[in-house]
Amino acid sequence: MFTGLMPHNHGLIDNEEIIEHQTGEFPTPDNFLADAKTMGEAFKEAGYDTGFFGKEHAAGYGWRGIDEQGSLSYTGGGYLAEGSVYDTIFAKDAIDFIKKDRENPFYLTLSFINPHDICKTLGGPVGGKNISDAIFFCRNDDEKFLRNEERKGLPENFSDKYIEGMIKHEDYMYKELEDLDENYWKQFISTYGLLIEKTDWLVALVLDQLKKQGIDDNTIIVFTSDHGEMMGSHRLIAKTVFYEESAKTPMIIRYPESIKGGEVDNRNMVSTVDIMPTLLDLCNIEIPDGIDGKSFKQSCVESDAFTHEEVFCENYFSRMFRFENFKYVESLVYDKHYKILIDLEKDSKETENLFNTPGYEEISAFAEKRMQEYMQKNNLTLEFNAKNLVKKSA
Repeated sequence: MFTGLMPHNHGLIDNEEIIEHQTGEFPTPDNFLADAKTMGEAFKEAGYDTGFFGKEHAAGYGWRGIDEQGSLSYTGGGYLAEGSVYDTIFAKDAIDFIKKDRENPFYLTLSFINPHDICKTLGGPVGGKNISDAIFFCRNDDEKFLRNEERKGLPENFSDKYIEGMIKHEDYMYKELEDLDENYWKQFISTYGLLIEKTDWLVALVLDQLKKQGIDDNTIIVFTSDHGEMMGSHRLIAKTVFYEESAKTPMIIRYPESIKGGEVDNRNMVSTVDIMPTLLDLCNIEIPDGIDGKSFKQSCVESDAFTHEEVFCENYFSRMFRFENFKYVESLVYDKHYKILIDLEKDSKETENLFNTPGYEEISAFAEKRMQEYMQKNNLTLEFNAKNLVKKSA
């Protein structure tokens, strides 16, 4: 998101594991992505004041291109209800940054933790099975969610078993889910909704400050996330799977000066690697060479413009290729190679693998070929970790 690079190029493939630099040396704060330009650096070089407040997964590699970091830095790793503790502080730091008298324009990232506190509610290293743990700090709001009242319903595909190969079955996030009753899942979903409401309230405070400063109509606002939440679909939680609930994230942009409001674009596909070049493009700042992302500025200002006809995504054990109304996934789960094709138009709840089934042979062959081309072009193996990933030369 902040470099416009895919994981196989920037090397940070999860919260902790980092691929060795192309020099063969394990990366350090001095050499990690030394040739890459971050979004903060690009805006700072263009004369902007820069700030980053909130959670980041830079694995201790420090800040580049950021003037102000706020009163609290958070890199993750704890298992308490951190968002309910820290997010208010992050919002206040951002508001104080906006309030400052300044001669230069500013670039600001505000990275909230919530609704991540929902991860406190299940077993494994994340926490216990007590829903109230996730909303312990909600004070006045938690009571209505803890009463034995009728709760929100379950997703339509709650009872549909996940497609084999879409998840790693023994991951801690999934190993204890089969024993949970439906009431627990309803509590889980209601709690997740509460955490989103609290985050929305903090977002509103920041937006109100932009309006008070009289700069809301001259400020580009992007609302997005690094991943979604399964929230009971296929009886799963969390992320790391290429179901839509996990892989499809919000992308809301407000910029009255150039972008018409109130429209929803369901045709274009964009990726988080596109955010950096798009913001630079909207601000008439030169986009760095060699990045993987592509500006979708034209898609924002012209309703008939396209940015991508296909998008590739990567995680630590699988790859995804999205095109037209199809999703193709290849994964390696305990040395077994899976190939999965889903028709999202006919099967929006993603319950059936259509790879090489009657009537889908041609589209299966196309998807498999494009995935092979993508992996060969980028010198990738299917198993994606620091031990066997061949990093592309600069």
